[in-house]
Amino acid sequence: MNIVDCEQCQRPKFERDLISILCPTRGRPKNIIRLIDSIMAQKSNEGKVEILIFIDDDDDSYTNELKEDYSGSLKIIRGPRQWISNAHNILYSFAKGEILMTAGDDMIFETKDWDKIVLGKFQASQDKILLVFGDDRATHSGKIAIHGFFHQHWIHVLGTWVQPGRGSAWDFWSSENARLLGRLEFTPELVISHIHFRQGKKLANFDKTYERVYLSNKSFRPEITFKNLERERRIDRILLRQAMISKPPLERNYWFGESLVVFRPNLDQNKFLSMKNYEIILLFAVYPFRTITRYLRSG
Repeated sequence: MNIVDCEQCQRPKFERDLISILCPTRGRPKNIIRLIDSIMAQKSNEGKVEILIFIDDDDDSYTNELKEDYSGSLKIIRGPRQWISNAHNILYSFAKGEILMTAGDDMIFETKDWDKIVLGKFQASQDKILLVFGDDRATHSGKIAIHGFFHQHWIHVLGTWVQPGRGSAWDFWSSENARLLGRLEFTPELVISHIHFRQGKKLANFDKTYERVYLSNKSFRPEITFKNLERERRIDRILLRQAMISKPPLERNYWFGESLVVFRPNLDQNKFLSMKNYEIILLFAVYPFRTITRYLRSG
């Protein structure tokens, strides 16, 4: 086993070219077996993959059909029932791969040698700040990385794997960040089907797991939390851009801050880069003299 120190991302140890697929699951033993079989059947002969599954302690639907075999590629972690975001973060603590994927138990890998395609994308990237995703043949195909691949460097820079929260929309979160940084890599030749109930009853039934998530989201409305955390996503992008070799595109809502830090490098860059245009305008309008004196003549 080629365990190496990561000089760039500074994660203590990971295995080079190993892909870790992280998947919480509940009440779907047939689905998870279908997913695992497709991953292993479609990977290249020399491909290195580990699959980490989180199962709630109170879920007794998984019998002896699911075992930690598959040539040692499968790890099963059981624990108290979690938000799905927390379950992903628990799985991450056990992962050893250089590349990691947020997976769902309603997926099927369809492309032969999919692992070579994924590794090739990251090998072609100098700084590894990249979100790679394939065609899921579903509602958001080609637009949002519902299930995407990340390098350890991305995670180390942010200090987190999946953003915590009830009904955490981390797929929209990371897709938005990657798109605004110019690092959202849609790979149509990589087909990983998302067999979701929205695609019709012929493909997937609206089971108890879907129902539970649907009712929870309808009640707690995670989209409101997502909207309220816009500043957090901007902070993520500030951190990621600092690790990028090439300069990302300018964001029009943050143009004033972007310009200020270019012309006045002595400013608190993180502060001004995280402020929207109207926030900076108000700052200078309300405190013109003191603001100009304190910030524009600093250093």
